[in-house]
Amino acid sequence: MLRSIDSATLTAYLRERRWFGEKSQQSLDARIVDVIPVAGDGQQWAIARVEVTLDDGSVASYQLPLSVREREMSRAHAPAAVLAHVESSVVKGLLFDAIDDPAFRSRIARALSEGEHFTGEGATLRAERVVRSGPRLSGASHVIGGEQSNSSIIFGESAIFKLFRRLEGGESPDVEIARYLTAHTSFRHTPELYAVLVLDHGGQRSVAGMLSRLVVGAMDGWAHALARARAFTHGEGDVRNDPFEAEAEQLGAITAALHRALASSTSDPAFAPRDATAADIARWAGGARRSVEQGFALLERVARSLDARSRPLALTACGRRMDAFAKLGDIVSSLGGPSAAGILSRHHGDYHLGQVLRTDHDWMIIDFEGEPARPLAERRALNSPARDVAGMLRSFAYAAATAASHDDADRERAAQWEAMTRAAFLRGYGDASAPALVELFELEKLFYELAYELNNRPTWAWIPLLGIEKMLPASVV
Repeated sequence: MLRSIDSATLTAYLRERRWFGEKSQQSLDARIVDVIPVAGDGQQWAIARVEVTLDDGSVASYQLPLSVREREMSRAHAPAAVLAHVESSVVKGLLFDAIDDPAFRSRIARALSEGEHFTGEGATLRAERVVRSGPRLSGASHVIGGEQSNSSIIFGESAIFKLFRRLEGGESPDVEIARYLTAHTSFRHTPELYAVLVLDHGGQRSVAGMLSRLVVGAMDGWAHALARARAFTHGEGDVRNDPFEAEAEQLGAITAALHRALASSTSDPAFAPRDATAADIARWAGGARRSVEQGFALLERVARSLDARSRPLALTACGRRMDAFAKLGDIVSSLGGPSAAGILSRHHGDYHLGQVLRTDHDWMIIDFEGEPARPLAERRALNSPARDVAGMLRSFAYAAATAASHDDADRERAAQWEAMTRAAFLRGYGDASAPALVELFELEKLFYELAYELNNRPTWAWIPLLGIEKMLPASVV
């Protein structure tokens, strides 16, 4: 029955899902290629693998856990994502996303706890236990709302399961790094990995989900930092006594500990660090230059169409292309040579305040998937830890800018908070921060942010534009 669902129905459903990453494609062709039955407790569900053909002929793979519910069920428990209405001799109801079905969530919990596997035609789904002492999942479960590329289910107060919607062949950096930190290092500021859900199809292995320890009572790092920034920006506090200073310094120290753990000596070729070379520096400089070029090319096309807050900054920035390249040249020259660039190791890859959790007195680092738009091989490659440092510094800038209003006094206090936070984080991170390298990656990220905002959120373009204005020498304005 599932394989008979037509492409128009599938693509209409996919385009409405927040986790579907190909919404910008003009035309899509989708079909269900694998169906894995999941049975238990007298009920039946299925995991469907959908192949989506994109504009350029490439194919993206997604997984859909599916359930059927009778139409007569209460509206109060109506599923949020209905794929189709179904009717046969044995069932009449709604075909919908099974993560909205508590019984399915309980069935997956049991499979993860016991290391079960399920077999379909040409495809197999199996749960792999990572630690022997993982919790047995029981009790209530609920789905976390508002996520983007994945879906997450919380089981009681013990574990969180991340269901990967887009399937990629090979290792998942999120699973790979969490597994490495759990099994091979003493770093304990990342939730332990308990189990992994793996989908085998056509001789290819894809990670379908991961079960990790739930950090009970933790707050999203972005929300926490933004609240701190707003309290300072709109209050009467002294930047020298702001509570976030100590927290930022602690985060810097924990970030350094993460990087040391990921750079520790190992025989695992996926994690073995190496010294940076002149070729690495040239590659990084080339990447930064491309980011600057792309940012300016887009800015020059749209600067005059931006809103009143961004337009003056944009028009000024348009005349500073050569200043940006001169700044980039100065940074690269100041590196001197490979010895100043340190080592290459695994790193977070998409490090910002939204990727950390704040507990009462600590920080936890999560989500090692890397930037979703980058190819898997690039996200798994060794790189400079300084990229993570630059990413967090830019996240502090976003928090400060978001906290400020249009009032000049508020903007000045927000700038003070950002400067304090940057200094505290770098102080906590310590001598390994390689200032010139951090500056190189921060420049690259500024122009990446500029292009992203111009393409997706033009009213936010003033934030990276303000950062560019601060980074370029004032004397050439």
